[in-house]
Amino acid sequence: MAKKIYPEGSKKVNPLVKEVWGSKIKQSPSKNKHISYSSISTYTKCPKLWELQYLRKSIPFTQNIYTVFGTAMHETIQEWLTVMYYESVKSSNEINLHDLLYANMIKAYKSGKAQMNHEHFSTQDELTQFWIEGKHILDFLVKNRTSYFSTKTMKLAGIETLLYQELKPGVVFKGLVDLVFYHPVNDSWTIIDIKTSTSGWRDNQKKNPNLTAQVILYKEFFAKQFNIPKEKINVEFFIVKRRVPKDADFASMQRRVQEFKPNDGPRKTKQVIDQMNKFISEVIDDNGDFIDREYTCNNPFGKCEHCTPFVN
Repeated sequence: MAKKIYPEGSKKVNPLVKEVWGSKIKQSPSKNKHISYSSISTYTKCPKLWELQYLRKSIPFTQNIYTVFGTAMHETIQEWLTVMYYESVKSSNEINLHDLLYANMIKAYKSGKAQMNHEHFSTQDELTQFWIEGKHILDFLVKNRTSYFSTKTMKLAGIETLLYQELKPGVVFKGLVDLVFYHPVNDSWTIIDIKTSTSGWRDNQKKNPNLTAQVILYKEFFAKQFNIPKEKINVEFFIVKRRVPKDADFASMQRRVQEFKPNDGPRKTKQVIDQMNKFISEVIDDNGDFIDREYTCNNPFGKCEHCTPFVN
């Protein structure tokens, strides 16, 4: 259960900040049909892959070192920030983040191994290498904390904030926002999605509408859930890099953090919402159930890089 980061009766904090933080505590989702960004993204990439993964459930679940590292880094950063904002910067500085990351990686690995019939999917050497790279990320964050997380101008409003909004009777969009910050000076909000990357996002990733749609959807439903004007909400990808070039031409290339703010204007938002509605109309019937039929790959030859490994 999430901590009540801002105690009841606290007059110094916007009540809406406490409401956003408490959403993780208070909400108890029902057994509706849940639609997530991941399912929409999968369908957009390849309807056949969506069918096999979400409808047939015939694609075996797989874990790898990247998912383990991503989970562990998310949890480590989130715990560090919780202590920083809930207690003090001094207390957050006393956390041994290296040990915390290692413990979270081991926990994530054991969980992933259990989900894969207790079969190993990485090695000690690989885990150690990713841990060492992760330590560099954490050291950079601590050293440059005020550049990204100011305790004077920002309030931590949410960690894993649950978005739960009805799309049609019996069908609900469900999402978890990594970080939410409130900025009292200009009464604005920032929704942040943490991404782990080998060396940062390139232009093709930044221009990939299937990737950027995630935070745009989160902004749409965050605004509806908490009745906040969309013009007061900013979105951002917080990309942490395991590797940086030693002899980079520009100092920015050696930063372990890459901040990317995608286009989230009205036109782009409409495109994302239209894509979501198209998905809903094509895969969900009037009763809120998935439509059981054969779905076709987007590729004119019937197979694409996404579904080929799973289609005979």
